[in-house]
Amino acid sequence: MTGPESARRWSAALVSRAGGYLRNPVHADRVTCAVCTTPVDGYRRCIPCSRHQNLPGLADAVAFLSYAVAGQQSGYVMRGYKAPRPLEEHRTIVALLLLVALSGHASCPGALAGKPVTHWATVPSLPAKRGEHPFHALVSKIASWPEAPLIAAANAPQPRVISPEHFRPSGQLPPSAHVLVLDDTWATGGHAQSAALGLHSAGAAHVSLLVVARWINTDYRDNAAFLRTLADRDYDPEICPWTGGECP
Repeated sequence: MTGPESARRWSAALVSRAGGYLRNPVHADRVTCAVCTTPVDGYRRCIPCSRHQNLPGLADAVAFLSYAVAGQQSGYVMRGYKAPRPLEEHRTIVALLLLVALSGHASCPGALAGKPVTHWATVPSLPAKRGEHPFHALVSKIASWPEAPLIAAANAPQPRVISPEHFRPSGQLPPSAHVLVLDDTWATGGHAQSAALGLHSAGAAHVSLLVVARWINTDYRDNAAFLRTLADRDYDPEICPWTGGECP
């Protein structure tokens, strides 16, 4: 997919364009959620992830590339790249985040699972919508593994609830498959974890989730204070999104 020189160019381009406002997710025990890296008040997991933790078939590992903050440039990017009339700069930033992650950290989910990634998938809109999602269009140009396309349910009365009925693969998966599921934004994790349940139910041995942005609202609890502690930390593409530090 890439060479080291290409990866360095993409990293430099990302930092020059967006390094001043993007922030690496923080992995810190009882400071951020052990699953989704949102700020917590001394707990191991946030409330939604605590509610989900005992469901069988959730993702084996979850990683985030950045925080997206409501009302700030990072939030505008994650909404603007898929707007009916998207800004090209926003699409470029999302593409660069994916390129950096899938060039510099493609082997990390395999190292954590003990099995290299064999397939990729993106999380469709729920309920199903016609046409290609802008995020799928970006990922399909970057990912190097075979795709394991996911089909969304035509009806989903409670789309934010985690359910294996919400998504299913369109074809048969090998029993040893390790699917890397990519999603653009995580608010509560319902869609992404539903995709993981659907893939595990279909026979995938491992499912890893890679999400471009963990959405954060500044008016919730102490989120604004947490974000202020990150104000002087420009985005660092070398930080592993799977560990928050060195690659596994």
